[in-house]
Amino acid sequence: MRYDILLVEDEAVVACDVRHRLERLGYAPARLATNGAEALRMFNERTPDVVLMDIVLDGPMDGIELAGHIRAEAHTPIIYLTGHAAPDILHRAKITEPFGYILKPFEDRELHICIEMAIYKSRVDNDLRAKERWFASTLRSIPDAVVTVDGAGRITYCNDSAERLTHQPRAELLGARFGQSIPLCDALRTDYTDPAALVAPGYGPLHFSDAATLGTPSGSVPVEIRISPLHDANGTDAGAVLVMRDVTERRRAEETLHATLDDLQRAFRQTVSALAATSEKRDPYTAGHQARVAQLACALASRLDLGAHAIEGVRVAAMLHDIGKIHIPSEILAKPTRLSDLEMSIMRMHSEVGHDILREISFPWPVADIVLQHHERLDGSGYPHGLAGDAILPAARIIAVADVVEAMSSHRPYRPARGLGLAFDEIMSGRGARYDAAVVDACQSLFAEGFTFDQPNG
Repeated sequence: MRYDILLVEDEAVVACDVRHRLERLGYAPARLATNGAEALRMFNERTPDVVLMDIVLDGPMDGIELAGHIRAEAHTPIIYLTGHAAPDILHRAKITEPFGYILKPFEDRELHICIEMAIYKSRVDNDLRAKERWFASTLRSIPDAVVTVDGAGRITYCNDSAERLTHQPRAELLGARFGQSIPLCDALRTDYTDPAALVAPGYGPLHFSDAATLGTPSGSVPVEIRISPLHDANGTDAGAVLVMRDVTERRRAEETLHATLDDLQRAFRQTVSALAATSEKRDPYTAGHQARVAQLACALASRLDLGAHAIEGVRVAAMLHDIGKIHIPSEILAKPTRLSDLEMSIMRMHSEVGHDILREISFPWPVADIVLQHHERLDGSGYPHGLAGDAILPAARIIAVADVVEAMSSHRPYRPARGLGLAFDEIMSGRGARYDAAVVDACQSLFAEGFTFDQPNG
């Protein structure tokens, strides 16, 4: 066993005996020092694995004082080999935390066991201290505030970030009651006085996502909190550890993001309205038609519980469903008499033209396809492709009904308004055949409850 053993013994006969015993036990020859000063010099030259030391030594420094110097330099295990067992000597020796205290005379087996246990325990302790240093360095370096409390709600630990977050020195925090030193509150009126009491026995950590505020001398700070239980060696609840994160910057970033999104949404809506207005400029008699169709279509989508995102897609598609009319000659759009078959075939092209205009725009919804299909009918009698059944998008089915109702109840160059009565006759006669039955029923119930178009008919 190649342990480096430093033997401190001023009696030559005893020293020789101990060295021979060590060699018989298989250890390498021990280095020998006969007084405290020499032992301290040899220790500083090369740190041994273990020190075997007599308490009474020649010179001004005895073994216990020497042990104090060694303990100040390193955690090398020290084993006293002595013939003294007086209470005052034992008391002084205990202060140096020796790994063994062997009374002379002793057996080889006793010496061997003591050395092996001392070196093993020293290595375990060194590993533990290294892990503690690593853990402490980690806690000091993380930006989150870490605070531990005992079962009575008193603070037992806080890292540097906790000092900065609370604007209080560690000396004032340690030992203080958590609720008095670190005032937390939230909209749910959670009682943070005793954090350990918030964690139910047998359950994992609690997470309060930026729901709380921390009172500090400079004002309230929004914080995200995570509370985990602490257990003792028997698994009994012994307190809690709190991790608090300042989310001020995150909230500011979120507010900026929301403002940016609102601006983008506003610009998006304005762009859609501008596109709709562009097509209606060429057809003044139907000005407002797309907006009124969008109004009714959104109400229908809401009644059918499509959800906010889908409803917005219906609104955008309805606002643009006739944009393809920008391609139709003005004389056809404003013709005061019924259109000829040729003129009607030209008019029907507006669905495909609208699709071609919109298909390169990356909408979050299939707006171009909805515009293409808004004149399709469930029985395949619509245009431009004669789609039927489930091949027609749900949003297109909604806009189809809204388009018919608004168009028939509004004035056109070639006819006066026919009124809601005839409009409902049309959709009811085609209910389940040309028009989606659920959409027709929703439309009837809306008007029965008093739905009206916001904008006056053109």
